[in-house]
Amino acid sequence: MTKATDTQLEVLSHHYSETFELLKNDVSKRDRLFLYILIVIFTLLLYMSAPNAMGELLNNFLNNQTGGQGSQIIDVSFIGAILLLVLLSLSHTYFQTVLHVERQYSYVYQLEKVLCEYFDNKAFIREGEFYRRYKRMFSKWTKAIFWWLFPCLFLLFNIIWLIFLWWRSGAPFVYLVIDSLISLSTLTSLVFYLLALFKKR
Repeated sequence: MTKATDTQLEVLSHHYSETFELLKNDVSKRDRLFLYILIVIFTLLLYMSAPNAMGELLNNFLNNQTGGQGSQIIDVSFIGAILLLVLLSLSHTYFQTVLHVERQYSYVYQLEKVLCEYFDNKAFIREGEFYRRYKRMFSKWTKAIFWWLFPCLFLLFNIIWLIFLWWRSGAPFVYLVIDSLISLSTLTSLVFYLLALFKKR
């Protein structure tokens, strides 16, 4: 190799290492967000099953901390709105992260293909050719979870939540409007996320 080629290879290798490290961090972030979303959804399901009980539990805790005499510090509908805002924030960030991870994977594969040419296709293939050849089925299953299964279940949950909100929650009208707007915002993020995934395909 010439000196110029060596320099180019060094720069490319360093860039690959940095990019791959960033990708690993983004994948970890995606997985954490996925877990947080599941926790919030589970909490909302508990709220749907017994909203008054959750409100009483939280108010009793706050009364114990503040020395109150059993007063209602927080309205139960307010708790639902806060949980929905948390879900909106987490899901929107999660959708952005998944799309970013997919773009980064494509870019990493391109870098690996270029680097492989310097080593006769015998190096820089750990997450490239080897991954796609021997772990294809697991990769497809993982992609199906993040691309299809979770979005479908997430959509189903939001529909169930809206049904509960308008027909079973008994929340004041102002909370019905606020919660509906938050839910519609979450669904809008989901639609744009799915459109981006279809466009990528």
